[in-house]
Order: sequence, then C-alpha cells, then structure tokens
Amino acid sequence: MKKLPAIIALVAACGTLRSAEPLFETTCVFAITPNNKPNYRIPSILQAPNGDVLIIAEKRNDGPGDIGNHDIVLKRSRDKGKTWGDEQVIFDDGNNTCTDLTVGLDRSNGKLWLFFLRNKKQFDYFTSTDNGTTWQGPVSVHEQVTQPEWDKLTSAKAESDTDPESQGRGAVWAKGWVQRYGIGPGNAMVQLRAGAKAGRLVVPARHREDIGKGRLRSFAHCFYSDDHGATWKLGGTIGLNTSECQFVELANGDLRVMSRNESSEDAPDNLRHLTAISHDGGETWTDLHRAEELITPRCHGPVERLTLAGPQDKNRLLFSSPASPFRQKEHPYGRYNLTIRLSYDEGATWTAGKTIWPHPASYSDIVVLDDMTIGYVYERAEKGSTHYWDELHFARFNLEWLTDGRDLIGNSTPASP
Repeated sequence: MKKLPAIIALVAACGTLRSAEPLFETTCVFAITPNNKPNYRIPSILQAPNGDVLIIAEKRNDGPGDIGNHDIVLKRSRDKGKTWGDEQVIFDDGNNTCTDLTVGLDRSNGKLWLFFLRNKKQFDYFTSTDNGTTWQGPVSVHEQVTQPEWDKLTSAKAESDTDPESQGRGAVWAKGWVQRYGIGPGNAMVQLRAGAKAGRLVVPARHREDIGKGRLRSFAHCFYSDDHGATWKLGGTIGLNTSECQFVELANGDLRVMSRNESSEDAPDNLRHLTAISHDGGETWTDLHRAEELITPRCHGPVERLTLAGPQDKNRLLFSSPASPFRQKEHPYGRYNLTIRLSYDEGATWTAGKTIWPHPASYSDIVVLDDMTIGYVYERAEKGSTHYWDELHFARFNLEWLTDGRDLIGNSTPASP
C-alpha cells in the first residue's frame, strides 16, 4: 500500500506523544459580516495528505437561517492554523441549499471526500485527489443509501391548503415536502483500521420515519463502501431520536456513535447525547442509551480519537459540545460553555472537560494533527451576544493544556480535568 508523506509523519508522531508545555492558540477564520450576510456555519475540519489544514463551511448568503442560498467554501492553512488563505468556493448551486458538510480521508490513496445534502433532499458528494485544490462532482449517491419509503413522507403542513406564500420563505420551500435527511456533519467519515472490515469507509447520516399516526421522528443511520467509494451500501439504523452524529472506531474494532438527542420527552432540561455500538462495521447497531455525563442543549457534538494504546500509552477519545442548560435569560438558545472532554474507557464515561469558549457557541469539529496537537474549529459569538453563529474560530491545543498537565505520558492514573 502506498504511504503518503503526511500519513508517514502521523504514524511516526503517534509513537512519540510526550509531555510538553501547555499550548493553546486561537484565531478567527471566518469573521462576522454586516447583518450576518453572508454567515458561515456548520464547519468541518481535516488535515490533507500534504499536511495542510482545511476548514470547509456553509456560506449562507441570505444570513444565518437553515434555508436559503448556501454555497460550500474552504479556507486552507499551511502552518497548522496560524494563518489562513483566501476563501475558495467548492460549489455554488445557485439559490439552492447545500448543507450538512461531512468530510473524511481515505488513507489508502489520499482521496478527500466531501458529502453534503443537496437542497436538503439528496445525498451527494465531491472528491479531491490534490489536497482540496480541485474537487470532482457533485455525484449523487442518494438511491444507493436510502430506503424508497423515506422519500414518500409528507407532513400535515405540507398537505394543508394554506397558501405558503403567506407564511414566508420556509413554508414556500417546504410545500409538498418535509425535511427528512441529513449527513454528519463534520470530520465524520471513518475508515476502519482493524478486523474483517478493515479499509471500509463509513459515513453517518439520518432520516425520518413515521412511527404511527403521522408522527415523524428522527433516526440516525449510516452508509458504507468496501471498494473505496466506487459503490455505497445502506447500513443499519441506529435508533429513535438519534440525529446529527459522528462515529469513532474503538480499540477492538467496534464503532461507537455519538448523537444529538431529539427526544421531546427529555427536552428542554434533561437532554444528554445518545450513544450506541456497532460490532459489524455499521451494518447493525445495539445498546442505544444516554451518555449521562454529556449534558447538552439540542446540539451536535463531534467525537475523535486522540491516542490508541499500543502505538501510544493509552486509549483516549475526544468529544465536544456546549455543556450548558437548555436556556437561560442571557442564553435564549441554550448554546454556550463550549467544552471538550476526554474518555479513557472508549467512550463509556467522560471527564468534566475543559471550556474552550464560555460565551455563546454551538457547532464544533475536531482533527488530530500530525504532530499530535488538536485542531478545533467552532462557532462562537462575543460575550453578551444572544447569537451563537457570528464567527468561525480555529483553536490548536495539546493534551497538556487540556488536562492542565495532569495527563502526562506514562502516568498510570488518568487525569480528571
């Protein structure tokens, strides 16, 4: 198998993780604009095979709303996030909505994958073989990764006789259709390393189902490829009220999912992220339950492996989300106190973590860089704002900063930051 330079560097770094001085640095990548037009949201981050760090985001030309003229754009850093290049447009689909940007790397050939939901109705993707300089696509994979009945759902609102023009842009857009799909988002495509399914590409997604009497509920699922993306297959459905999610491969080759919780029974003040396990590379899922340490408003949270026992000293996973009550007077959306946590037992339990940004903040994404520092992109607003979507910032930090120096390589007792 051909090894690319940055992949070789990553393997080498994996074996040499060691204590260092605490590191935390941050910079604004997509700044606030007048009237938030355009507005940049739902970021994904990954490191290309040549070592460049890429942040890919939705450019919401009409403002912060989930519906409208959304392009896919990219910014690149060649110095691990200290400086960033100009905005690059990957895809402008006219007035249509491009959303749920989900990225990943096929380590065997260096190909970058970018999945998205086209006009909120169709699973499409782009690929790049030159570190994100050019992109090929879009290619629809929709029929391969959905059930036909999922396309037939309608809502009472969509079937009503009310003139949608009188109800605004959202009603016009939704007439005859209900939002039923999504992908990721974030650095969420996983390539399995171990076991009989090694090499498989697995992508998290979601759909809606009618659970009876017209009650539509969210279910996460996955799709996968065993031929490096030439063909795709629909994987297992994860469970009721799962939604936006990411996967991480466990030390034993299983997959763990960390999902946003759409439960109406748990809302507004008893939400926790949901988690489940697949023992067969995403084909089936079991043991769906609440991760009780992961208090959350209704919001997405990314998961990523930091270290693996064997190549490094112990297993460590990372997870990030707003660790906040649902709503407060100064935080009407409930999204603040953006926190990153560690797990030393493959996601069974999580530390209290460390705050990245205490003020309004929402979606984030994580990548472990080739020097074993952590790259992190996040939505935020300044203290006193009622928004959480104003800017996208990049942070780079290390394990010493995250644990206040208590998790040094060789320690037998994990830190509890």
